[in-house]
Amino acid sequence: MLFLDVTSSCKSAKNTGMQRTTRALYLHLRNRLPVAPICWNRTGRCYQHLGRWEMEILQSPFRVLSKATAKPEWRGETTFAELYRLVFRKRFRLENQVTPADILIIPDFCSGIRTKRLPELIERTGVRSVAIFHDAAALRLPRLSDKAQMRFQNYLKSLAAFAQVICISHESRDDLLRRWHEYGNSPTTTRVEPWPIEFDRAVRAPDSVGPRNMIACVGSFEPRKNHLTLLAAAEKLWLHGHDFELQLVGRTTDYYAPKMLPAVWRLQRRGRPLRWLRHVNDETLHDVYRSCRFTVYPSLFEGFGLPIAESLWHRRPVVCGGNGALGEVAQGGGCLIVDQTNADALAAGMKKLLSDQEAYARLCAEARARRFRSWSEYIEKLLKHLQLCRGRR
Repeated sequence: MLFLDVTSSCKSAKNTGMQRTTRALYLHLRNRLPVAPICWNRTGRCYQHLGRWEMEILQSPFRVLSKATAKPEWRGETTFAELYRLVFRKRFRLENQVTPADILIIPDFCSGIRTKRLPELIERTGVRSVAIFHDAAALRLPRLSDKAQMRFQNYLKSLAAFAQVICISHESRDDLLRRWHEYGNSPTTTRVEPWPIEFDRAVRAPDSVGPRNMIACVGSFEPRKNHLTLLAAAEKLWLHGHDFELQLVGRTTDYYAPKMLPAVWRLQRRGRPLRWLRHVNDETLHDVYRSCRFTVYPSLFEGFGLPIAESLWHRRPVVCGGNGALGEVAQGGGCLIVDQTNADALAAGMKKLLSDQEAYARLCAEARARRFRSWSEYIEKLLKHLQLCRGRR
């Protein structure tokens, strides 16, 4: 049996990169072997089986919440919702369920007492354990409280107890190995397996672009996504008479909304063609990719950079930075690499793809030529890793 921790992907319709990939991982793994999705209840400090509601969210989140919303987690991730699950969902002790023949996969960040209990469980039961590591942004771009940073450090330390850690980029693996060295952890087996990109070909953008100059930016409103620099760059172009619409797609966060939302509203009051579509369903997201001329991804740091790959899959060029994992995705073509920390540089890149038809056509051709592996190819590679996986007793 494969036990898959889907805690962050079964409680609400939130659909950032981590949730998108965890949901796809579950849907493809269950076609190959028996999978038991499990969920951690932070109030009860225990694992639980999923109920009908959680299974629906895991498999089809937008059947539960199809409308655009700023905070999709408001419904399903509250303390009240956790208490409800604690009462009406079956809880169990994972150490009594797993054996050395079983597999445990943790595909997302975990915190709190789980970072202590999971290493103990792995040692006690000998279960074959695999973690998927996304990034160390919390420590590379420290805007968190000391307490939150300590929680993340504990998470990184706990990963050393797993039989294997699969990193989604070389940048992520380098960061993880560096932190383990700093913390005095003995490194476990690490592998690099970037996420696959695969959608129904019916939703793919056509080669041609409509008459509208629309630029899209997909990403949650949080500091490292660097939206404020993007807004400053867009305003520079609007002031110089460039005609384009900017569409922002993504959820907001409580700690960043007071900075980000007033900046959006100020530009809208000036009559700028700026739209915030909020957190949207997959159908709307694909429509945004199909409708845009190109996308901008001004993020300062990523473990992978899923919106870059999604844009390229849709044959749409991307203006983005070239540092770390962003560069790993961008270097294959279709991307105009700029200094995303500088509004002038970002504006220059956007201007180039708005006005330089030769450069735009070249990047479109490069985007069309990009090939990303499918989920079936990713699962085949993952299953090979699992065959080599041994418990750490």
